[in-house]
Amino acid sequence: MRASRGTWLFLAGVLPLFQGTKPLRKTELVQLLAAGALSKPAIAALVRRNCLTFQPSPRDLAELKSVGADAAVLAAIDQCVRARAARAAAPRPSTPAPARPSAPAPAAAPAPPAQPPQPPQPPKPPAPSEPLTQFTPPAGLHAAVGSGLPLVLEVRDSAARPVAGQRVMFAATSAGVVTPNAAESDSTGAVRVRVTLGEHPGPVVITGTVGTFSRTLTVQADPGPAQTLVVERDGVPIVGTVRVRSRDTLALRVAARDRYGNRAALDNFRATTTGSAIGLVSAAARDSEGIVMLAPRRSGVGEAQLSASGLRARVPIDVLLPAAPAGPWAIGVRAASLSANNPWIALPNVTGVSGVDVAVFGRRTFARGFSVVIGAEEGSLSADRTTGGGGSVSLLLFEGYGRAELAVLPRGRVSPVVALGAGGYRLKSQDGGATVYHTNLFWSAGFGADGVVSPRVTVEVRFERQWMTDTDQGHVATLWPLGAGLRIAF
Repeated sequence: MRASRGTWLFLAGVLPLFQGTKPLRKTELVQLLAAGALSKPAIAALVRRNCLTFQPSPRDLAELKSVGADAAVLAAIDQCVRARAARAAAPRPSTPAPARPSAPAPAAAPAPPAQPPQPPQPPKPPAPSEPLTQFTPPAGLHAAVGSGLPLVLEVRDSAARPVAGQRVMFAATSAGVVTPNAAESDSTGAVRVRVTLGEHPGPVVITGTVGTFSRTLTVQADPGPAQTLVVERDGVPIVGTVRVRSRDTLALRVAARDRYGNRAALDNFRATTTGSAIGLVSAAARDSEGIVMLAPRRSGVGEAQLSASGLRARVPIDVLLPAAPAGPWAIGVRAASLSANNPWIALPNVTGVSGVDVAVFGRRTFARGFSVVIGAEEGSLSADRTTGGGGSVSLLLFEGYGRAELAVLPRGRVSPVVALGAGGYRLKSQDGGATVYHTNLFWSAGFGADGVVSPRVTVEVRFERQWMTDTDQGHVATLWPLGAGLRIAF
């Protein structure tokens, strides 16, 4: 830095002081201190050598301190005052001593070389202003995970002027890395760094510490471009073939993932199926997830073909459907022997009753194993005569009935069954009813078992007691049918 013209003129005026021993006047000492061109040690040395022309008063000392006199200069002034006072107090001889031939005066000691003027201190840089120091742009930045992004922090003073040479420290959250982590502002007040985002989406906060305050910037880390399609069933990624063993609708969830495994945008999502074993019900994409609904149609092999974001995935599907579940309705047939447990007819000349019958019926099953049966039955019986020359008489039996049944174990492969029913009947001998003719109501009670052959086919066994009544005669017959049959549900 160059000295001002006034400084050089002043140095030219005081330079003779360094070359001689002339005491310093007050104005000269004040000018030396105020100019700042000489260091304080140099001024103190000059005062010790040349001394002063005046006796400093307390006011003078205060004035000298105000223009920069330090402890060294004041000590030199005090030394000068004390030396002058000591010389004034020394006694002088009344008569001059006889003159002696004097030796030649020693040569004067050379004056110390003048110290070069020190340049003035540079002005302090302006302090950064917190409101005016900010990132550019201040907000709204987005970048993909794992990518780098240049950032600029502009340092300004209170007058919005750029502040150069200001050191700034940087830090980032969410695994972000700022490079470099410390830098100085350039001549435009800008500090240029680069932030590398972490592997997970979310906000990344960058903090720049400028002196006593900090400025922050939030960068939103977004998922990167899709790298692969992931297909899940029940929350588990599908590997290999999907096996379907029910008639329930199959739901597949499709997600696009970036290189770090984050869910990426799912664009242009489509789904198709091949083969007759599986059918497409629906396919829709919401945000970063696609949902595909598939309906099993028949046993066999099919494939779901999925595409999104320029990627493709194929999912083989093996379908093995169970048998169709049984419905609540069923029809059946049953044959029974009427000879069990000594059938009885209320005729004194008839005994040894035997025969068979066949019944067809319809059945409706309700909750908890309860069902209602409605059927018709036709039977042929033979009874031995005990009078009139013996022989036998043939009988025809017709019944229409309703029966309530309860399966004790409705979900078991084999279940005990209890039954209670009632109906109408006609029992007539083939001789025109001359021997036997009864018609009225009957009621029945029995038990048995059901055995499941398949979801739709059931075998049943029943043993009942039937009480036949007649309006005029009361109880006229008892039959014990023991039968077996099967029914088919639909």
